[in-house]
Amino acid sequence: MILNLDVIEENVNRIKEKLKDPKVVVPPVPIVPHKADIDEDEPEENSSHPQDTRFIKKCYKYLRKLGYVDSQYQFSEQFLNKNKYYFGMVLCESRHPSLDALHNLLRNISGLNDGLAKSLYLVRLYEEGEKIITQRLFRYF
Repeated sequence: MILNLDVIEENVNRIKEKLKDPKVVVPPVPIVPHKADIDEDEPEENSSHPQDTRFIKKCYKYLRKLGYVDSQYQFSEQFLNKNKYYFGMVLCESRHPSLDALHNLLRNISGLNDGLAKSLYLVRLYEEGEKIITQRLFRYF
């Protein structure tokens, strides 16, 4: 391999010249969201997601907090009774989860509710899920 020392020296000189020029670095201005733009109940939720998608995401977060699931894969398989990529696909594509997946989620949540000390929130989740399924079914009639 033949090296051209003149080209290398020219590049080194160019770099030295650039380093001599002091440049003013302006720190980025932090973007502070307007108070009206923040939803205090669910600050990280994306409003483009349908209601039923937000519901299963809320269930996932709560079940993860309780220690029933460790990943979205496990949630998809154990609580939605779907393949391990289902929950991620629903979130990424902002799709409505199937009625079957919602029904499986409610059935599996109700199975957890037997004798659980933290059951009040699970009861609320179950009731919210029933309401979502009922609304989806009424669309067909």
